[in-house]
Amino acid sequence: GNEMAKAKMVIGDPSYFPRDKIRPTGQVVRCICFLNHPIPSTNDNESAQIVIPGPQVGRKNDIFVCSVSSSHHVSARGIYIAIVSTKMESGKPEEEVQPGLVLLGHIMQRFTTVATTYEPISDGTEDQCFISGSFDGTSHFENDCEDLLSLYKRVTGEELDMNINADSVEADY
Repeated sequence: GNEMAKAKMVIGDPSYFPRDKIRPTGQVVRCICFLNHPIPSTNDNESAQIVIPGPQVGRKNDIFVCSVSSSHHVSARGIYIAIVSTKMESGKPEEEVQPGLVLLGHIMQRFTTVATTYEPISDGTEDQCFISGSFDGTSHFENDCEDLLSLYKRVTGEELDMNINADSVEADY
């Protein structure tokens, strides 16, 4: 429509901003796979987190394998969801995740996507557009957590205090 919203500041991921505020940092391939069994050799665990070191499979970047199941309330009973992801190196997505896919055993259905990742061009203090980086290919979210802590500091001007005792704060609900 023709409606416009105005705000003193805007906070979001790169997909919400025009290209002149972000720059590409690479690409990530992700395969979402439906399985009817846990990942083999994981003691039939309802979930698993596997990191394949890149150099072990002739790559620079690691390959990440994560699985969840009905015990996490994300699928029907007996269905397991596995995600295999990595940063693109060769432009051949299927080959890049193959070492992770082989670990999964029989795959009922697979969906592969390649996404360009972005980061903000500026810190946001000048135009009040505070932009995070795109989610990367890791499944443990370490870099994403660091990015969000950086975003918090850019927005508030202060480090986030992670030492607050939850028992000493009044609930907001």
